Amino acid sequence: MFYPTENSTLLEVPDNAFGFVYKCWIPEYGYGINAISGAKEKTDIIKRSEDIEEQVWERQTLPHDYHPKRKKEYERQKIDRNWFDPYLEQIRRREWGRRLRGVWFWNNGKPVYLTGLHYFMLNYWPFQGKWLDYRRPDRDSMYITMYCIQDPNCLGLNEIMNRKSGKTLRAGCVLYERTSRINNHHGGIQSKTDTDAWEVFKKAVVHPWKKLPHFFRPTYDLMKGDDPNDELRFFATSRRGQQAESEVEEEALESWVDFKSSEESAYDGPELHTYVSDETSKTKKDVSIIERQNVTRFCTEIGGEFKGFHYYTTTVEIEEGEEDNHEFQAMTAKSNPLVRDENGRTLTGLYTYFRPAYMSLFFDKYGEPDEVRARTYLSNARKKLQEEGDLRGLSSLKRKQPMTFNEAFSIDGKFSLYNPELINMQLDDISWGSSVTEFGDLVWKDGYEFERPVVKPNGDIDYILNEVEWKPNPNGRFEKVLGWTPKDSNKVYKNGNKYLPNNSFAIRIGCDPFRYDKTKDKRRSNCAAFAYQMQDELYPDDEFNNTFVLRYAYRAESTRLSNADIIKMAWWCGCQVLFERNVNHWKRDFQDWNCDGFYMFMPGEQEPGVATDGRGNVVQTICNYTEAHINEHIKKVKFKSLLKDWLSFKIEDTEKHDEGMAAGMTLIAVKGRKFVRPGSNVKNIESILPYKKVV
Repeated sequence: MFYPTENSTLLEVPDNAFGFVYKCWIPEYGYGINAISGAKEKTDIIKRSEDIEEQVWERQTLPHDYHPKRKKEYERQKIDRNWFDPYLEQIRRREWGRRLRGVWFWNNGKPVYLTGLHYFMLNYWPFQGKWLDYRRPDRDSMYITMYCIQDPNCLGLNEIMNRKSGKTLRAGCVLYERTSRINNHHGGIQSKTDTDAWEVFKKAVVHPWKKLPHFFRPTYDLMKGDDPNDELRFFATSRRGQQAESEVEEEALESWVDFKSSEESAYDGPELHTYVSDETSKTKKDVSIIERQNVTRFCTEIGGEFKGFHYYTTTVEIEEGEEDNHEFQAMTAKSNPLVRDENGRTLTGLYTYFRPAYMSLFFDKYGEPDEVRARTYLSNARKKLQEEGDLRGLSSLKRKQPMTFNEAFSIDGKFSLYNPELINMQLDDISWGSSVTEFGDLVWKDGYEFERPVVKPNGDIDYILNEVEWKPNPNGRFEKVLGWTPKDSNKVYKNGNKYLPNNSFAIRIGCDPFRYDKTKDKRRSNCAAFAYQMQDELYPDDEFNNTFVLRYAYRAESTRLSNADIIKMAWWCGCQVLFERNVNHWKRDFQDWNCDGFYMFMPGEQEPGVATDGRGNVVQTICNYTEAHINEHIKKVKFKSLLKDWLSFKIEDTEKHDEGMAAGMTLIAVKGRKFVRPGSNVKNIESILPYKKVV
């Protein structure tokens, strides 16, 4: 597929994701490409009927007399292990040739080339008791699989499609087919959980293997039985004592298929030649998909060469109780074949292929998808939900049956508290184009905190207020909207020994700090904070008005270090911070630094910050303000992590949502206190924080 051969023809298959085109070379009619040697060789042509309308794929079963003859052959081989039935051997050679070279078959008046892997899957690889039908999109997937196997710069395939598309069957077939014909070959499986990996091993490898004819079942370890639960070993069975001395040693591949837990380091160490990562986007939240891919990659990349094939599969529908692993989107973006390093490889070594839902719904008897019917069906279902105003249902349906690549990565809004359509549309807008934010660090100029020394003309040392500076850093703790900086950065003055901000009329910060003890789900929460630029009446057309402009979400090694980051954020912006005060270590630290003027009091409150009481009033206010901001200013939200947190936000489980709570605290600061621009004739006013639901 990857390399052209004499008289081969080109078939271009788009990836439906980034615009890359897989240029697959089809051998000339009557020939196939040997999966071992890569050479062009003559192969079989299958024609079910001379009647064009009856030319369809039909599974090629073994002759009815094969099994009776095989029993006799087996009895004879107990006496003479080298004896074979020439008739049966001819059939076995034919089927092995088809498995290695592929076949041609006539379909509705046209010859179609099936790779050997595809022929093996259609003819010999049942899934849950059913045989797979020929479908043209599956043919394209198998072409792409062979393309990736042959491309020396490709580690494997990252395949994304909706449920019931046969992806698990294909993955199990690829894993077995390669492992069962190559010496010293290690095949491995991981999935979203340990149990899921076991199910893939059993359903997609062991159960189909048990139904294979004997000539496609290499010598295996009988000690594991014929229904192994942990690994399928193509080793000669161990013998002991005199039995071992008297028996002729069996030839064996010494290859095996196993599965492991979903943890990142599960496959760290031994070489891994064919690898399946099933349901990659749904892996447990405490598992880094990116780190796991780094581990498995370097079990296959030996001496700078890829010595195997990795198959990443996932569906896009999220069932109740399941969660997305958002790292998968980042891994997919790094698997764009159009973006390569100087070695000609993607950042992951993988290539991405996405199949739209309208290619997997309706088929005619020749395996051609009825895309018009499918598009109409999907559009009608979406239209009805739109008419009824069921935006959550609409978002969920798009995720289950995506017609575009962006829809596949939208967040399922079925259980979303906020408007999922608006949030998903904004995520689409900012996720795949040029970056709209940049990461960096906030640092004290010249390393001096708060004040720095200056030499006076007479040689004496004086101290002036220092400045905080922005330093771009792709691994920085802070993230800001691209192009934004405070209009009056470091707008701080000193009154006595106290430092006071003087820009709170323009910018506000809200912060959800972390405490030392762990959260309920044993997850290490971050300290999260956002800066928000207010509406500037002097510059009403400023693009950053009513915008979250600066983000901090980091777990420092101590609360004091975290609070030091927040004070730098507030100093640079020149504004006060509204803290969630159920955790109040920040109060002590700000007082130690003479910065207690930086934390915000709400009207009528005797203590700074806002307490989230057991009645849920503050959380309800956060939800009301957040919902209003989404409806009015969603196009101004540039932080992807905040958008994703809003989509999964649950009012009864706020400890999981550091950023959603911090953004909500920021909106309370924006709406709950009013400051006047210095020099204005308008009087200071304070508004009462509304604890009841905003109508």
